[in-house]
Amino acid sequence: MLAPKESRNLKKTTKRLAIFLACTFVLCLVESYLLVLAGVSAVVNGVIIVSTAGVLYLVFLAICAKIDKKKEQDRKNNPNKDPFSK
Repeated sequence: MLAPKESRNLKKTTKRLAIFLACTFVLCLVESYLLVLAGVSAVVNGVIIVSTAGVLYLVFLAICAKIDKKKEQDRKNNPNKDPFSK
């Protein structure tokens, strides 16, 4: 059984990953269509799509790490602040 904090982190990570996958799928679909129109072979098209998805995933991980670090730093600086108020 997961602890409440672990469950919350898992849910947040799953939601972020689902949004990333949806956006990446659409972007790679458009990119693949444009490459087919340009006459690129299927093998090269696949390599380009996989490398694009890999680079986008690394950027996604870096952005998520920065966001999490910023939230943790804000939480440490203001420990008495209610997280649900703005």
